[in-house]
Amino acid sequence: MKRINAAEIKGLDTEKVLLLDIRSREEFEMNGIEGSVNVPFDEISLGISKLPKDKPVYVLCRTGDLSEEVAEILEDRGYDVYNIEGGHAAYIVSLAGIDLKN
Repeated sequence: MKRINAAEIKGLDTEKVLLLDIRSREEFEMNGIEGSVNVPFDEISLGISKLPKDKPVYVLCRTGDLSEEVAEILEDRGYDVYNIEGGHAAYIVSLAGIDLKN
């Protein structure tokens, strides 16, 4: 499975890729990323059929664990998919300019 660092999603063009946020609707409404699409994890089995296969799908959850599961499912179904490592939490940290590696 392909992976991408959460800090790298700032440069994604949501016209060319699908940024799939699988967090709850409440979390998405509070701080969803502009251009992303919300299909909560507990609704993913119904929502998969609505996802386009003509562009890469980048999957985001709170910490990167559930998105990895969903990315595996999508990959098995023929999607070009990436798991966003560290999830939304890592994305927020990257916006703050904090480097957790040092």
